[in-house]
Amino acid sequence: MDREGRMEAHAIRPEDKDWIFMAWHVLLWAVLMSTGTCSGPAPAYADHQGDGHLAAMMYITGVTEAEDLDESTFDELTSYLSTPLAINYASVSRLTGSGLMSGYQIASLVDYRSRAGDVLSVAELAAIDGFGKEYAEALSHFISFESSEAPGRPSSSPDVISGSVTLKSSARRKENASTEYSYGFKSGLLLYERLEIGITGRAAYSPELQAPEVLSFNITYYGRKRLGKVIAGDFNVRTGQGLALWSGFSMAGLSAPGSYSKRPSGISPYRSYSGEGSLRGIAADFSSGRFTFTSFLAVDGLRDRMAGIKDIGMSLLPGLNIGYSGKNGQASITAYAQTLELHSRSSGITAGNEGTLSGAGAYFSDLKISADARYSISGNELFAEAAFDAVSISAAALAGSRFPVGENLDMAVSLRYYPPGFSAVRSGAVRSGTRCSNEYAVSFSGEFRCGSHVSLAGKEGFGSSEIRHKGIFGVDASYAPEPRYGTDRPTRQLKILFDYDWRISPAAAVSFRVSERLRDWDMHSRTDVRTDFRYSDGRVSLTARINALLCRSVGLLSYLEGGYADWPVSVYLRGGLFRIDAWDDRIYVYERDAPGNFNVPAYYGRGYWAALTAGIRCTRWMRAYFRASYQDCPWHAPVIGQRPGKWEIKLQLALRL
Repeated sequence: MDREGRMEAHAIRPEDKDWIFMAWHVLLWAVLMSTGTCSGPAPAYADHQGDGHLAAMMYITGVTEAEDLDESTFDELTSYLSTPLAINYASVSRLTGSGLMSGYQIASLVDYRSRAGDVLSVAELAAIDGFGKEYAEALSHFISFESSEAPGRPSSSPDVISGSVTLKSSARRKENASTEYSYGFKSGLLLYERLEIGITGRAAYSPELQAPEVLSFNITYYGRKRLGKVIAGDFNVRTGQGLALWSGFSMAGLSAPGSYSKRPSGISPYRSYSGEGSLRGIAADFSSGRFTFTSFLAVDGLRDRMAGIKDIGMSLLPGLNIGYSGKNGQASITAYAQTLELHSRSSGITAGNEGTLSGAGAYFSDLKISADARYSISGNELFAEAAFDAVSISAAALAGSRFPVGENLDMAVSLRYYPPGFSAVRSGAVRSGTRCSNEYAVSFSGEFRCGSHVSLAGKEGFGSSEIRHKGIFGVDASYAPEPRYGTDRPTRQLKILFDYDWRISPAAAVSFRVSERLRDWDMHSRTDVRTDFRYSDGRVSLTARINALLCRSVGLLSYLEGGYADWPVSVYLRGGLFRIDAWDDRIYVYERDAPGNFNVPAYYGRGYWAALTAGIRCTRWMRAYFRASYQDCPWHAPVIGQRPGKWEIKLQLALRL
């Protein structure tokens, strides 16, 4: 059918369109209610598309929804799926750099290894102080229990070479446009737990194949005793609570209590496709007793210069962190400075900094020093950080606590003081908006559990049960003393979240999520209501979502997904409808994809989409993935209008060496 004929077929009357949406939602409810009564065990299987991995990522990072993750964190955690962290071999520096554990958990693990030998199972890890059943189960997706010694003895450095290679390509085409192509690759090699080499590249969509738009690389040497590691190339730096220096992912807004306090990983190799947030240069850390010394020298703008962008200025970025780790907590001091662009440094005070007493702005675009501390005892945790910006002569601070209330409720509270003049270029602390600046705020969150444990269909052994009722609630209130977001006065904002999961039966579960954002400027209210239904008997699964959002207008989105997973194949088919008449009402949805591909598109307009995702384990060391999707917005939406349809095909091959 030609384009004119297709458009004529799509010329559905408004009343017909309403019937389509109504019929779709009625069908969804009918299917979901019929599956809610199903139960019963089935043989266990391996989900090659990563539902279990995704849930583990969310638990470790403290987010409540997959849409709250970001590409960098997703890529980093996914890298441990192909090359798991060998916790019986890894040094303290390597354990810390993984970002998978807190300092207390690492200290407990190392002490346990020295006294009782290697950790050989998830159940044994759960029994170590600071871990517990749920956290050990989540970690099991990203670690291995490899051991070269008999039980009761610790392993030394392994005589093992491991690695992985991932190759992916994709093509897409929009209506009345030429086909565009994209590709990416990632490889990692680990030699004897001492030398790690990684390279990642990605080319953006283009009518013709081009050189990688993003190219990341690093070489990391892991030492023993005093030398922790040395990294040359691209790396992350994450210190304290992120108030001064935290590259990569950072939580904004409300989430679970686990996201309130951060687990600083110091320096770590960069493993993401995105190329965003990392530093390029050289870094190292050393230890002496309970003290750790971390230093780095990065060149800001070097990545762009090496990519062929000649008009990008470069500046030096040196930094230092001195940390102390004790039995129940840690404390550290961080300092870093970023010079002005090397070709534009002047001897006078730069414009905008004439009033600074130190004159730091004459030589630096950013100069900070911070002190942080974290203390934990008997399940109660206190954390705080204060940072001083020497360029703007301003200071920011945050403090908070995580604590249990009985056996079934965990709470967290946080206070934040981010003055308007505080520079947040490299900050990543908990916040309400996009920057740790111009915000005075308080927030609290709780996570509750109740009811008996329900055995899950299709699962055996550790992690085969789930509490019947659990949920998260939270409130965040913030005040901005200076105008922002186009306003001409101080502003206030209140965010409220309630998320509840109900395990109906061994095979079926339902979740409800309600979030509200109230503020005293444009778009005063934003209400988001979501219901998810999940059914799985161990092989066959059914997932559905109904999402309504009220902001500028009413936005509606729903989808239904069926899947089958049984070694060595998994296949999932998803189809959905959306009716969203304003960009401000857009709804984000996590889309199933091949491992390492973070796919969270924003849906808006009036249309539908469908996606087929499949994976197959070809051999013990090779897996292949395929995804095909189509989206179209044939119906006219106010303001947005009609958007052209588009299809996309992705292929990925993952090799584990």
